[in-house]
Amino acid sequence: MVLEEETKILQSRNAHTQYIVIPAAMVRDSQYPFKADERVRITVDPYRKIMIIKSVDEPTAEVVEK
Repeated sequence: MVLEEETKILQSRNAHTQYIVIPAAMVRDSQYPFKADERVRITVDPYRKIMIIKSVDEPTAEVVEK
């Protein structure tokens, strides 16, 4: 099962930093894999407009579509 919720990206007023809001319904789900203060790696595919967020403890692998 894939966890999916709609959310938004917030822009900091004082910096170029953006924040992604993760809805509480997703965080409370027993399949949600992340914990507070966990370090994550964000990969952005600008052509498909997708982000992949994974734990830094997981090995990195490139996703190739056929």
